[in-house]
Amino acid sequence: MNIFKELITLVGNILYMTYDMLLLGGILMVRPLESIENNMILHSNCIIKCNDYCKSVCYDISWKTCQLISVVHIYNKKTLIPNFHKLTNNYFRNRNAVLLIKNGEQTKQFKTWELFETAKENETDNMEFDLVLYTNYSETESKQNYTVIGEKCLKNPEDLCSHICDVNFIIFQLTTDGVKYDINLKEPRNFFVKNNTLKYTFFKWYMKTVYNVEITEEFSVNYMTHDMSIANLHNPFYIKFNEDGITSFSTGKPISKPKPISTLTLDIPEYVNEMNDIVDENDENDENDENDENDENDENDENDENCEIEEIFKREDSLYRNITNSECLKEHCE
Repeated sequence: MNIFKELITLVGNILYMTYDMLLLGGILMVRPLESIENNMILHSNCIIKCNDYCKSVCYDISWKTCQLISVVHIYNKKTLIPNFHKLTNNYFRNRNAVLLIKNGEQTKQFKTWELFETAKENETDNMEFDLVLYTNYSETESKQNYTVIGEKCLKNPEDLCSHICDVNFIIFQLTTDGVKYDINLKEPRNFFVKNNTLKYTFFKWYMKTVYNVEITEEFSVNYMTHDMSIANLHNPFYIKFNEDGITSFSTGKPISKPKPISTLTLDIPEYVNEMNDIVDENDENDENDENDENDENDENDENDENCEIEEIFKREDSLYRNITNSECLKEHCE
């Protein structure tokens, strides 16, 4: 590369020196009687004027060349290439305008909506699908597109793509099995189109395509918009885009995991134990009174009194145990 550059520089210097000598020789031939100083001054002025003229000509040529290249590039990008792809039904483009989704899997794809309509009318293929995605790609910008989310009744998707939703998400996350995933609804496909609705079928396809994750119907979505609107939605739900906002509604509830059943332990206060001790002492007294055959009247009175006391304590003990057990069960269920 350096040798080539030096060679071009050498050839340029030789040509310039030849041009300089020819100009000086011509001046000396035309004015042979003038002094050398006057001829050299004339030669210097001629060189300056010639150089300025050559520079101006070169600048003009370079500018016109750049303008011509720009016009050709714009014409090729905005006119020639789009027309070529339209004539060939976008056969040479590595993109498909229509995607058919079934159970979260992409089953069919078509280059244009017309090819999809033709295949659906002919019914040559299995056209069962849960979701259809139509992407309207820009003819001039390779990354600009708008995608319509529809079902089997979707009609005229190109007209729907003209109604853009003016909303942006600061945060949009999907949570499943305790793991959070970021959801990008603007790239590589832009879903911000009016009346687009996001439901379980859409998120099932998105998670399978982007993260290769199979989700069940037990998941949730939380988001924050540019106007600081916050929502936390549990499936089943839907999110619908309007022209300048979002409509969302959820009928699902957070799934609460059941608490493990543990053995219930009851703390019996000391005064209950004291009551039981009193009952035991009364039982012993009853036995002693039964052995005393000499005092039958006293024995009968004491037995009646002890039976009454025992019944009272038993009722109090049973009532306390029932109340305590009920409170423990209530706390456990809550």
